[in-house]
Amino acid sequence: MITPSMNSYVESVASISKQIKGIKDALKASEQDPFLYELDEIRYLKRKLKTLYIERKQLNSNGNGFG
Repeated sequence: MITPSMNSYVESVASISKQIKGIKDALKASEQDPFLYELDEIRYLKRKLKTLYIERKQLNSNGNGFG
């Protein structure tokens, strides 16, 4: 029996876009309430946002996956 592992999980553009929206909302909330997140957490969110933008761009540039 083959069981999927976490390493074989492929994210779709839609799921990445949802993550981007969530991070952007969290960063916007942190601007309004400066005590919501610590500086390390804000740095992590910004780094994650940057990597998600790159990942989404790569997925979009691959086309439809048939060539």
